Amino acid sequence: MPVTLNADLSPLQRVIQRAVPERIEDSGHPLSKDYRWRFVREGEPQVFIQDGLVRYRAVYRGDIESQAARACRLDPLYPVLEGTGRLMLQQQDEDLVVTMTDSLASMSLKPESDGKCNMFNVPVKEQLAELFRQDAIKQDVVDAVNRAGFTIPIHFVWERLHGPVAVSLAQANQQLCLYGKVRDVTVGSLKGTAQQTTISGVARQTPTALYEAACQTPAIAPVLVKMEPTSPAATTEVRPYKVLLSVPIPYAVLNQQLNDTLFHSEAKLPSAFVDDRLRIERVTASDANGRVLLAVETSGDVKGTIYYWGTPTLEDDGDMITLPDLQMATESRAALDDIKTGYWQRVDQELREPMREAVKFDLSQRLGDMKSAMSGQHKSGGLTMDLLFSRQEAARAYSTGDAVVADVLLEGTANATGLLPVETRTPRPMRSDQPPKRAAAEPEARSSR
Repeated sequence: MPVTLNADLSPLQRVIQRAVPERIEDSGHPLSKDYRWRFVREGEPQVFIQDGLVRYRAVYRGDIESQAARACRLDPLYPVLEGTGRLMLQQQDEDLVVTMTDSLASMSLKPESDGKCNMFNVPVKEQLAELFRQDAIKQDVVDAVNRAGFTIPIHFVWERLHGPVAVSLAQANQQLCLYGKVRDVTVGSLKGTAQQTTISGVARQTPTALYEAACQTPAIAPVLVKMEPTSPAATTEVRPYKVLLSVPIPYAVLNQQLNDTLFHSEAKLPSAFVDDRLRIERVTASDANGRVLLAVETSGDVKGTIYYWGTPTLEDDGDMITLPDLQMATESRAALDDIKTGYWQRVDQELREPMREAVKFDLSQRLGDMKSAMSGQHKSGGLTMDLLFSRQEAARAYSTGDAVVADVLLEGTANATGLLPVETRTPRPMRSDQPPKRAAAEPEARSSR
């Protein structure tokens, strides 16, 4: 099932803004013996997030002075710090953690900067990378994002994909319960802006739908997320959504149909027998080790119970349950042959075909109602699932102690969408043997003299 999740990553923009220093000064720098410099950031850094790519830009104003050659002073200078990075998702326990990788940074000078002299052996804009400690700033930005611990609660989606989705039906005291049975979720690349980031993925499921008086809380497997950030096609490929639907036909319902059709029906036997008519008084169907056993109570020429059995089979793409191999039980054959040799064949010739027709159970209306009920929009918490079933395929039929069950594979399309909050994990307690460390987002840690 394709899964589309929307998240607001704008809190990351603010974290990155705070990580870019407000002031850059020479204090503590190895070159401070020979040069003096001081730069102040002009306004807030610009931070853009698009399709998971981060770009930030900060403009500074300041000056550089050589202590050895005081005649060389560059004032004003307008350095421009620019950086990029890529946001990645990693599974951590039951959440997705947002991290930043592939970080790059560069320095440049605005054209209006003072260029009357150069006190360095390289162009001033190349020297700025060392004066600004460009690599340290780049790492501070990455550390700030990673340390913030922004998480996306994927377990929220995982649990709701497991279900159940309860679909009300016309039948009294019953629901159709859809259980997702998620195996794993593959997450692809991030798309969109910071405020509206879309996370596309695919949930692998083996969904089933069951008739139940009340839907049950399913056992939920541990969250398993696979990352394919560089292969968006793998997460957008449309595949048919298949649900294994189990439709029970209670034996009470089947018996009602049998007796409505066969009660007091008569079979005419050859006139060579004493009483040439056999009348069906009652037919009872029950389970016999996965097959259907029919007990036919008769009067007339044969007074007693004749047994038949057959294996339930689905026909017409699952619209019909039949017993194509219906046959008289060996014990009944022997009992009838005790009356007259070959008698069971005469009786079977009259009974088997009417019984085979009477035991056919038409599921087309039920399946049509179920497909209609399951098709549509279903909301579970903040997750919305859109289902549409257009075709079906017979799987198997079998007998249980209470019913004949038809398993039909429904096929159609499905997708899920949801809006997930971006949360911040509580920082882990610091070990007592570790000295306190100031956050990289505090510019005073580098700029104070």
